[in-house]
Amino acid sequence: MKRIGNLFDTFCSYENLYAAWRKARRGGKRNTESLRFFHQLEPELFLLHEELVAGTWQPQPYRYFEIHDPKHRTISVAAFRDRVVHHALVNVLEPVYERRFIFDSYATRRAKGSHAAVARAQVFMRSNRWFFKSDVEKYFDSIDHQRLMAILGRTLKEARLLTVLEKIIRNSGTAGKGLPIGNLTSQFLANVYLHPFDVFLKQELQCRHYLRYMDDFVVFDNDKDHLKQVRLAADHFLQHELGLHLKPAATFFNSAPNGLSFLGKRIFPAAIRLHNHNGRRITRRLRHRERQWQNGTLNDEDFLESVNSYWALLSWYPFMGLRRHLGVLNCLGAAQHL
Repeated sequence: MKRIGNLFDTFCSYENLYAAWRKARRGGKRNTESLRFFHQLEPELFLLHEELVAGTWQPQPYRYFEIHDPKHRTISVAAFRDRVVHHALVNVLEPVYERRFIFDSYATRRAKGSHAAVARAQVFMRSNRWFFKSDVEKYFDSIDHQRLMAILGRTLKEARLLTVLEKIIRNSGTAGKGLPIGNLTSQFLANVYLHPFDVFLKQELQCRHYLRYMDDFVVFDNDKDHLKQVRLAADHFLQHELGLHLKPAATFFNSAPNGLSFLGKRIFPAAIRLHNHNGRRITRRLRHRERQWQNGTLNDEDFLESVNSYWALLSWYPFMGLRRHLGVLNCLGAAQHL
């Protein structure tokens, strides 16, 4: 496919940087750093433009914090002005890659997302008896910088744009590998990195019923032996072309009537339910929010916003008993009195 040029000027234009600032501001908390940028908005955007055009822009070191729910992760936070650059990049790259991504890639894409991926998986389950499910071992930590730049170079031909991307990519990781969790560009580039794998499965292996959400993927078929061959070919491609490995504990075959655990859901041909461990986690969080609201450490507006967000999630699964759980009802009842 023909490589794309003439993106750099649009990327670093004042109009695009302004749009990127609005997204960065909307997507993060208002702190001293973002407010300082806002108060000097025009000079800051013009300075970013000048640095990008001159090739002198350099990303700043990340800040890090830890989360432990549901598992331990290190989250990386870029400087605010760097987040503006990240949004500006995605603004111009997203339309380019949207035309290249396969239909059934669902992460970090408009009009896609986890709910659409779960619904699509159920459609595939209804017409196939077997499935092969897996994900990649330590995916973000294993992304190879050199290979990622080569993949980007197959689509983008402007050296200046590739240089900016390389600065962001090489601003993290160790020994030339790894993208930081928590960045917009990391999510986008991680999706790009597995696009060749999507093409391999769809075009080379002719997997009609295949879908992926970031590094979680499922292949459906009526022939279990064929799925075993797909597993071997997929593992070989990931290792030799992308330097990745399937996660043994998450790699398995099963029949559709037994259900598929995918993206925190239990998917059956005739029903979709929230996975038990996700239900327990939501219950814990709602009870914690209720305690915070009752002791005054969480205001009414934030409490109601939190409860409504979980209620919206649960509304996708009307047959799930968790919505009738006493802890959830307590929270909802309290919210109704605000």
